[in-house]
Amino acid sequence: MDIAQRLQQLIGEGSFPQQVVTQYPHLAERLVNIWGTPAMDIFLNDLFFDRRGGRQGFSDEVMHELFALQNRHNTLFPPKENNGIWTESDLAVEDQRADLATFDVSKLIEAAKAGNMALITHALSCGVHIECADDAGLTMLWWACRYGHAELVLTLLRARASVKVADEHGCFGLHWLAAQDLALVIEEMHRCGANLNVKDHDGMTPLMYAARRGRLSAAGSLLRLGAEIDAQDERGMSALHFAADAGVARMLELLMAYSANPRLLNCQQKTAADLVDEKPDAMRLKMYLSE
Repeated sequence: MDIAQRLQQLIGEGSFPQQVVTQYPHLAERLVNIWGTPAMDIFLNDLFFDRRGGRQGFSDEVMHELFALQNRHNTLFPPKENNGIWTESDLAVEDQRADLATFDVSKLIEAAKAGNMALITHALSCGVHIECADDAGLTMLWWACRYGHAELVLTLLRARASVKVADEHGCFGLHWLAAQDLALVIEEMHRCGANLNVKDHDGMTPLMYAARRGRLSAAGSLLRLGAEIDAQDERGMSALHFAADAGVARMLELLMAYSANPRLLNCQQKTAADLVDEKPDAMRLKMYLSE
């Protein structure tokens, strides 16, 4: 029996980590050998949190599979309550307290903006509160979303960072992930409790952010997860209106495939087709709006 078969047998009904097996067979073999033991948690935590700062990092697909593997392992072999994800048995308590005193919230926020995994994971391992925030109340997770640092977002989500933080405009992390086409991270945010239909102060949903910018992967992910397709913002604009205004044919096609309503009127009493009529290639674009 090869490694893939053995891993599938151990996982059972869980999703099979095809990318891990294909791209990192040595990791797959290691996972098979330590499955069901406390070493599994330690090994996965080391993969998630590059404390030395020199690792290239995994793709979003691989990270997604690793998180799924840990969730499956924890389901089959529930960790003890005192085995926190950030505990490192080889660090003395007094050393952790000394390290904790060296971290400044402003530095951590700047690290989140820059996607500095090494600094943030080290800070968290030393006891820094996951929800530490800047003067505007914006957390490390929010800023990691804002700048599109996928691996850091996934790491903070796994550490149970709150997804319910918004800026002064009502913009949540999910809005920024949609704007930057980070489909797999969107799925993880949703799994961690993010509202797919959350609106900013202008009434715009993440799907509208994706449609306005032509972010097909993000829009597809949101729709597959059940995002409301015909929601309208304060100006009466729907995702289809935004796609028409942007003149993105493939976005129009995607939204229509999910039964978007082309007859919705915005506050100017215009349909998506009316907005398309204002484009130089109106004839071509209108083909995608036929029901």
